[in-house]
Amino acid sequence: MARLAIDSHDPDIFTIICFNDSFQLALDHAAIKTLLRVCKRARPLLSSKLPRFHNWCQSMELLNPDGQLRIGLTPSDEIAISLHCEGQQTADRIWLDIQADQGNAAASYLLARILQSKVSRRQTDDSPDWDTIHQQITTLLQTAADNNHPMAQFHLAECYYQCLGVDQDHARAAELYRQAAIQGYPRAQVGLGRCFEGGEGVDQGFDSAIEWYSKAADQGSEDGRLHIVYLMAVCVFQGFGTTEDEKKAAGIFEQLANDGHSDSQLRIGGCYYWGRGVLVDSQKSFEWYSKSADRGNSYGQWWVGVCYSNGYGTAKDVAKAVEWYRRSAEQGNRYGQCWIGFRSEMGYGVPENVDTAAFWYRKSANQGYDWAMDSLKDIDQWP
Repeated sequence: MARLAIDSHDPDIFTIICFNDSFQLALDHAAIKTLLRVCKRARPLLSSKLPRFHNWCQSMELLNPDGQLRIGLTPSDEIAISLHCEGQQTADRIWLDIQADQGNAAASYLLARILQSKVSRRQTDDSPDWDTIHQQITTLLQTAADNNHPMAQFHLAECYYQCLGVDQDHARAAELYRQAAIQGYPRAQVGLGRCFEGGEGVDQGFDSAIEWYSKAADQGSEDGRLHIVYLMAVCVFQGFGTTEDEKKAAGIFEQLANDGHSDSQLRIGGCYYWGRGVLVDSQKSFEWYSKSADRGNSYGQWWVGVCYSNGYGTAKDVAKAVEWYRRSAEQGNRYGQCWIGFRSEMGYGVPENVDTAAFWYRKSANQGYDWAMDSLKDIDQWP
């Protein structure tokens, strides 16, 4: 390609190389620099516009201390956005809004991630209206996803998977994960594997789960590797295709848990809770559930709430129980939703409010949780 650019002086080589889907996830800045230098018309873009865009990112507090973007962008995304950055030196994103409105997928994706970052840190320009902000995020991600942007597809899938700004829809999440996964995006491959593992939005299939985890692992994804080992341990634990061996499986879970794998932390917490493969130990159970919860695992958060409710492995604390149930519920976990609904119905740790109870019960019931459906019937709000 370099020879083609030199011989023909084709100004479109920049577009062919940097905006072709096949290159988006493969090229780093060093490679792009080499390619751009063979095209005189493209060389100024590298020397002026990218630094200008990085300066703007710095003014928006989007850079880590090491100068790298906190929001992941492919090199081609950075170039696609920087082409339209004409010297903005202040924290003004109007020019980016304009690009998103004109169909620039990279701009739509970046705007969505900026808003997500603010939501995660509970920072907004005005009084917070989380529902409106979440809707803006999903609209921007959808725009970029419709233009086949793999990272937008992944993050939109996460919204549908976790019930963030949209109704929870595992089938839609799985399809979006698949769209990004077939483009080679490792995090989406892990997400799709997770869907197959749990039968969420697709027919459950451990072979398919391992296939997608392996694709991610082959690209160096440690998360993909951990999921493979974890899933194999689950098979050993439950005797799927092998001899059941709870002690061996518990040992694997604990090893993975020590590596920071939240599902394994949840599993080993359960092993110590129920005495599966290890001796019952309430304190260790609570410690592992807490580690899983701290990493954002909604089931771990629910179990921490259970432990605080019952004083299992820790001092009983109703307020903390409610806090963890709510965190789990807000991530779309049907158990967390039902339990915060129950406490709202009874006034345990929260003000008694039947409407609030019905709100959470219905979210849980829509995911098929029988207790939530029965609870709605008891307060005459089901179906």
